[in-house]
Amino acid sequence: MSTRNLGLVLFSAGGLYIFCASWLAMWWLAPFWRNAPADSIEETTFAFGGPVFMIIALSVPVGIVLASLGMALYSDFGQAGWKLNGLLAAGLIFIGASVLVVPTMAYYPNMFGMIGGAIVIVFLLTLWYWARVRIELGTQSQLADVFQLFSYLFFYLTATTTCALLGNPFGGLFFPETILREASLPYYYSMGTKIAMYLALGWLCNLVSQYARYRVAFTKSLASADSATHFSGTDQGFGPDSQGT
Repeated sequence: MSTRNLGLVLFSAGGLYIFCASWLAMWWLAPFWRNAPADSIEETTFAFGGPVFMIIALSVPVGIVLASLGMALYSDFGQAGWKLNGLLAAGLIFIGASVLVVPTMAYYPNMFGMIGGAIVIVFLLTLWYWARVRIELGTQSQLADVFQLFSYLFFYLTATTTCALLGNPFGGLFFPETILREASLPYYYSMGTKIAMYLALGWLCNLVSQYARYRVAFTKSLASADSATHFSGTDQGFGPDSQGT
């Protein structure tokens, strides 16, 4: 089996695992787990920590590692050298394992403040280098650049809305007593909906950006192939100038 075919197999396996276990199955399992008394399923395969739960819980970390590794192999990333391959392997392991780690059960306002400040700085630097790339290297696709910018904005809004949802000093899920006292829980439901919408729109814009870049690269590849064929035919005496000479 070629490396590219292996990559497609891994991508398909990871994608199906994520789609079927972490999304499709949850349409039935989430209402069941939400409404079933805990003691009624404690000794069954549907118990917390049981086989079904573990299949669902592992679907995201295992699925994203398989899918990402598959696309790396499909795109010939393995030829990039041992340093980049080592970075890819370490990054995939870290990202996959991070899903299963619970860093702390406490609330640390200073930590959230520092992370929030880091997000702001990274966001602004990202916009700066997005503009510098366009100035220094030009652009191959205006459409791709615009939707790439949109995706950054939606992901930043996701971060800030999540911050407000969790650590809002006037309420926030880290202060449940305030939420109950102010009867503001429906407001936080709506915040969760906004986060989901921002994420969906951010990923959609990112997809449009990637597709636009792909179309530009694909068109240039076809043009290069046609040009190479034309010059090859001319060199062999099959060009338009070869007649009558």
